[in-house]
Amino acid sequence: MKLDIRQPSLPLLFPNDAQLQAICGDFTFTEGPIWHPTNQFLLFSDIATSRQYIWNENDGLSLFRLPSNQANGNYFDAQGRVITCEHASSQVVRIDHHGKRVTPIATHFDGKALNSPNDIICDSKGRIWFTDPAYGRTREDLGDIREQELGFQGVYRVDPDGSLHLVVDDFDQPNGLCMSQDETRLFINDSPGGHIRVFDVADDGRLSGGEVWAEVTGDGAWVPDGMKTTTDDHIICNGPGGVHIFDGDAICLGVIRMPEKSTNFCFGGANMQSLFITASTHVYRLETNMTGLKMI
Repeated sequence: MKLDIRQPSLPLLFPNDAQLQAICGDFTFTEGPIWHPTNQFLLFSDIATSRQYIWNENDGLSLFRLPSNQANGNYFDAQGRVITCEHASSQVVRIDHHGKRVTPIATHFDGKALNSPNDIICDSKGRIWFTDPAYGRTREDLGDIREQELGFQGVYRVDPDGSLHLVVDDFDQPNGLCMSQDETRLFINDSPGGHIRVFDVADDGRLSGGEVWAEVTGDGAWVPDGMKTTTDDHIICNGPGGVHIFDGDAICLGVIRMPEKSTNFCFGGANMQSLFITASTHVYRLETNMTGLKMI
């Protein structure tokens, strides 16, 4: 494990013998890792090959879904079903029956097709939040090259009744998002902007604020991408050089340096302290002293 230490507290977040371990490989563009805390498995996407996989400690790697419409971000809803952002189809879908049934839950806004839903979370009220940049329409390896129908790259909320609401429309390319543990704040990063913004979340789901919370800076060309929250209110965000760790006051404690471009991550394992990191061709695991929030 290599660390870019910016604050002396960073090494305390890892066991002394922590090692970055590649648990599976031979992929093209891994993304969207999520951990099932009951069944103890990792699910993730390989965007360019339009596949989704499951990995667990005992059985290793198995195929979950093919084709996946170049799926990117994933999350578990309250019933344990997989919610997925599909780049090539420009929709958010719910997957159940072990990948055999796929139900669209967000496809259009104001009669126009979404851009390419990217990253996604669910809250305790059963609401779904997702970002909608244009990457799946502009990069052949990430989607299907085609014109945008919408004139902006937004962030949306799907309520339990199925209604779709645009909550933010002033991002360049919104990407990763996560909520504070008490769900009163929503953090969203902007990849070209190189920063994380924070919004206050009202009880009815409306957002206010939106100021820049932190700049994600460092060596390398990588940009803000996946984001997660810990039980100690650390905000973790992919960025230049690897995985950036911020405390609750937006101070960057340092960076987990990655050997290849990392995209996203999630906490898992029996104690929710194993950090699973998706990167260009591999998925990595790193033991930490941090505890991630369970999705279900």
